[in-house]
Amino acid sequence: MYIPAHFKIKDTAEIRTFVQAHPFGMLLTNGSKVPDVSHLPMQLMTDDAENDSINIHLSKANPHANELEDGESAVAVFLGTNGYISPRWYAAKDNVPTWNYTAVHAIGTLRKIENEDELMKLVDQLTIEHEAGAESPWRADWSNTKIRNMVKAIVGFEMKVERWEGKKKVGQNRSAEDQASLKRNLEQSDDPAYQFLAQQMKKTNSSKN
Repeated sequence: MYIPAHFKIKDTAEIRTFVQAHPFGMLLTNGSKVPDVSHLPMQLMTDDAENDSINIHLSKANPHANELEDGESAVAVFLGTNGYISPRWYAAKDNVPTWNYTAVHAIGTLRKIENEDELMKLVDQLTIEHEAGAESPWRADWSNTKIRNMVKAIVGFEMKVERWEGKKKVGQNRSAEDQASLKRNLEQSDDPAYQFLAQQMKKTNSSKN
């Protein structure tokens, strides 16, 4: 990913927080002619030694799943709230449109998970995380034959993260006047995405001070 220095996310903790907040991403691997891409829920796991891995599972009916092997290199892509930025919103004249966004790439190696017990644990970990806020959280009843058989229809993977790439583009390269004008215009919008981008600008500028 192309990351100019002023847009680079250097803090690994910030990257982890972002990935946890945007767990639905894209898994990319090398295909025979073009990259293979699957859109998947992903779960970030960090051990006591600060090593990161990402747990994923795919339907066995997905051709991509049949192409993946142990030790294969992969990229997981996570995209946050983003939006078009009009030249009208800058204080300075003679600008062009752009797009503000935050994106994170995880580059690593896949380990295939086919063991039924490990697959059930993978599903349990994912549902526990996303059911945490429910009054009566759903849990898989593995004694239920129908639910148990569904595990046989998926294949899991653990991606050991070898490198993170993080990019937050929220106008940090603009003058103070341009940033103030852009933030004001974003805040005045009724679009929640633009209001969120304004909040990101505020947080990013606060972290510099």
